Amino acid sequence: MNAKKIVLGILDTAVKVVFVVVVVMLISKYSKVAYNYGYRIFNQVPVSSGTGRTVSVTVSDGDSAKKIAEKLANVGLITDKNLFVLQEMFSDYHGLEAAGTYELSTSMTPEEMLQIMGAPQTADENGNSSEGTGQ
Repeated sequence: MNAKKIVLGILDTAVKVVFVVVVVMLISKYSKVAYNYGYRIFNQVPVSSGTGRTVSVTVSDGDSAKKIAEKLANVGLITDKNLFVLQEMFSDYHGLEAAGTYELSTSMTPEEMLQIMGAPQTADENGNSSEGTGQ
């Protein structure tokens, strides 16, 4: 009877130690992920350096930040859609993206792309858009 209590006590302690180790490992892993995202939200880097590749992107009226992120990721202007949504949320241009066609480059940071997409657009007498459209 005494040996049974000792074995169960050791087993109980081992399970608790394994549980604590697993919890510590998960906290460590996800704290690194959270730090990395937080760092990349405010320390933005373009997809490529130098002149980059210019791509036309059309933003429709009512497109959400998530939909814009999908469009930008599909043409290679950003690498992480979820990160872009967070960057848009914390930027000065949150919710200011206007419908239009924009000439964006892989050498631009997400903040620069948001600035262009959030710039007020004007139309000349022929109806051509300017300011932020790249046209």
